[in-house]
Amino acid sequence: MDHHDPSPGTLFRLRRGAHEFLRRYAAKAWEHEHNGERWDLVVPPEVAKLPERKRYRAHARQEAQRLADAALYDLDPDATRHAVQFGAAIREHRHHDVTALAGRPDVVDTLDIQPPHPAGFLRWRDPGGISYNARGVPITVCHWGPAARQGVWIVWWADSRAVIKSYGHESKGTWAESVLSVGNALPFFGPLWYSDQQLIWPYRDSAPAHPTRKPARPSAPAGDSAAEPITVDDDVIAQLYTTLATWSLLADPPTGIHLHHHPPSDADQTADRNAGLTTPAITIATTVKTTP
Repeated sequence: MDHHDPSPGTLFRLRRGAHEFLRRYAAKAWEHEHNGERWDLVVPPEVAKLPERKRYRAHARQEAQRLADAALYDLDPDATRHAVQFGAAIREHRHHDVTALAGRPDVVDTLDIQPPHPAGFLRWRDPGGISYNARGVPITVCHWGPAARQGVWIVWWADSRAVIKSYGHESKGTWAESVLSVGNALPFFGPLWYSDQQLIWPYRDSAPAHPTRKPARPSAPAGDSAAEPITVDDDVIAQLYTTLATWSLLADPPTGIHLHHHPPSDADQTADRNAGLTTPAITIATTVKTTP
């Protein structure tokens, strides 16, 4: 499956593929250890408290449920570029100030931007993606959902075919070469590769080190603002600011960006029903205005 296919129906197939991986294979993949290495995985705090034998299965079930509950969004290449530029602008103008005010590098300024739906699955329809994962593969999809009232859990997905090929180059001439071939591995991992994960939640400095230090809640030019802790990783920070910008774009489209809804086909409704998924219409962000 080409996940860059501009057809909106591709998004339904991508979600089914991701849901299938989470429901059937993810826990085994995350538990697997090869040469002392495991999947680089972050889990929400309540999941991390579980015994290891239960942790990955619980996380996979929760992730599958987030996809089952997700509203669906698709940004065309021009709308994607707008989101990337807006996210970069937020980062440029606000990130340094919020980290300086918090006195720690692992916060971002969310400007109190909220997701357009409590759970969502979204594609940035650009072959170059919005960022790159640790293997240099473009990030093109994300999903999010609530994490036990602790905040918003976000996962970014990459192109499985490209990731598997990158592993194949490393395993050239070894026993793993055949195992990690696209033909063998793609049915297991699905079209999307579970790449980066992050929980964001409001950060409050309730016990400042100095009496005159202000809490880490910077003021915004309009409305309120929130500083939220994240893992210190430059690519993840970039992905997060682009995701925040995308949520803002979907909630209040700027001039030149138009939203319209694409209803599911009968075939997609049947395929989703067989997979245990509901099938909402896709909200598409584009620079081309369409007529109802």
